[in-house]
Amino acid sequence: AANPDKTDGKNFEEGAIKALHNVMEYASDDYKTEERIYVSAVNATPETARQKMQQTKMQFRKTDGIVAFHAIQSFKPGEVTPKLAHEIGKRLAEEMWGDRFEVVIATHLNKEHIHNHFVINTVSHIDGIKFHRTEGDYKRMQEVSDRLCREHGLSVIRHPEGKRMNYSEWSAEANGKPTNRSLIRADIDRAIAASVTERDFDDLLESWGYEFKFYSVSG
Repeated sequence: AANPDKTDGKNFEEGAIKALHNVMEYASDDYKTEERIYVSAVNATPETARQKMQQTKMQFRKTDGIVAFHAIQSFKPGEVTPKLAHEIGKRLAEEMWGDRFEVVIATHLNKEHIHNHFVINTVSHIDGIKFHRTEGDYKRMQEVSDRLCREHGLSVIRHPEGKRMNYSEWSAEANGKPTNRSLIRADIDRAIAASVTERDFDDLLESWGYEFKFYSVSG
C-alpha cells in the first residue's frame, strides 16, 4: 500500500497518486516519528490509509482536484510528551473529521517543538461529498485543539480579536521558523526580564531600534 508502483491506478491520475504518496510519506517519515511509532489513522490503518483514500475517490468518481488536505497542530517546547501529543492529535482528528473522512495522524519529534501532522482525504467515504476547507474550519480546529490542550493543562496561543495571524505566519511558527511576530515577542520577553521599571523597559527596546507611537482614542 505504501508503494505507488504497486497501486491500482485505473481511472486515477498518475500525478494524483504520486501527490498523495508524497504527502503521506512526508507526514509519516520514519526519522521524524521514531520509526513510525507515533503514526495512527482514522477510518483506516496507517498501512492502508493511502490505498483507502484512493479507493474512496475512485468509488465516487472524484479523482481530480485536490487529493488531500494537510493540517498541523503544534505544542509549546518541553511541555508535552510524544505520547500525549499523539493522543491529543488522534482526538482532534476524530472530532474534526472522523465521522466522514479518512485521516492520517503523525506526531513529529524532529523539531524543538513536538507537532502533529494530519492528512485528510478530500472525499468522504460515507457519501462521496467533497470537503471544502473554509475559515470556519480553521476556527473550529483552533477551538477544539485549545479545548483538548486545556484538558491536559497545556498552553494555548491567545489571539486578540481581529489580530489573527495570516497563513504564512501561522505556517512558519508551526514549523519552528522565526517570524516578525515571534522575533518581536522574544525581544519583549527579554526586555521584561532585564527591566526593573517601565522606563527601563522602554529604554532597552529603544536601544534595540524599536520606536513607540502613542495614539489617543476618544470615546
